Amino acid sequence: MQTHQHDVIYFGVVNLVEKNKIIGTIDVWRCRGCNDLFCEDKRFGATDLAPEVGFPKADFGSKWAALICTRDTGSNWTLTSAKPGGTIAHSCTPETKLELKVGNDYNLEQGPIGKHRIILIEKFVNTAVDVESGQKHGGTTDAYQALGKPFSLTPPLSAAIAQSSKLQFFNIASAVFILSGFLAAISVYAQTMLMSRIVLTIVTVAGLSAGYLMFRKHPVGPLLGAAGAVTGLVIYNGTVIAANALGITDYILSAALIADLVLAWTGRTRINTLRKQAWHPLDMPAYG
Repeated sequence: MQTHQHDVIYFGVVNLVEKNKIIGTIDVWRCRGCNDLFCEDKRFGATDLAPEVGFPKADFGSKWAALICTRDTGSNWTLTSAKPGGTIAHSCTPETKLELKVGNDYNLEQGPIGKHRIILIEKFVNTAVDVESGQKHGGTTDAYQALGKPFSLTPPLSAAIAQSSKLQFFNIASAVFILSGFLAAISVYAQTMLMSRIVLTIVTVAGLSAGYLMFRKHPVGPLLGAAGAVTGLVIYNGTVIAANALGITDYILSAALIADLVLAWTGRTRINTLRKQAWHPLDMPAYG
């Protein structure tokens, strides 16, 4: 399995509510590169530090979940990872030990004592969820105020969610860079001049590489795309014009390369902005 260096930002929080009272919260982080989630539970009155160092990860193929155990005396919960077909070790009481099987829809078999439910964290980021129904909590809670306003329904969106719509730009820019690379690759076969073929090959590699790096929001992506666009517009077009062999495909390629330049400039600016706005976990106010 291929791994990479995670670029983790604070994503939000999940509040677990029972009878309008918050019984715990879960902080959620997300990697901007692969969208993996990292979670950590928060309990009132708990001051012990987590035993592991760094961001805890879910098991491979699993999703982060809150295991809810509801009895006559109330509900308790455990942050865990779950996957269909797997089992979760659980104790309703200190004297009991169970292995709950996870269904295909993340339902759990009922234990001999409590009622059990899985709440998938990814579905409730920056919301409050009722632990008894497993649905979003629609009323007020006893939470403390945050950002000068009482927490009632959902907290303000985190930076990661607030800018999610702007991130579509990188998908579009990536597609245009890749398109330019393919156009350059097609043009290679239509050229007979060795110099033109070499330049078009460079533009092809630069366009495809820039498209991938732009999709990953890597700062080298816009630079590589701009370099390929300048190479194609100046050297290739200069060579073709000098040979009086400018065709329709060359005009189309030139239009794509001009678009690459604009997107490279904008992409570089947006990537720098994202890096400056990366949140530290301590910058996020605590809800609940």
